[in-house]
Amino acid sequence: MDIKKKRKLILNAAENSIDELIKVMNKRMDPDELDPEKVKISASAYRLAMEDAIALLQRVEEMNEMMNESPKDAKDSFYGVENRVK
Repeated sequence: MDIKKKRKLILNAAENSIDELIKVMNKRMDPDELDPEKVKISASAYRLAMEDAIALLQRVEEMNEMMNESPKDAKDSFYGVENRVK
């Protein structure tokens, strides 16, 4: 299996993970049924799920850009020493 196929599989898995984290964040908690400590823990879990989803989404976007970048563009974006010295 080549690298591009593996990257696509990883991206698909990451997108599924983001969807699952969104489901966790959409669950409503009922503070009346829980004691304050459990509400605090639940709120902390929601915050962590949000941060993880955002981080995963940024990484997925970076990988999509990297995969869509043509090899010629990648070469043009690297400036060697000879292009820096005038």
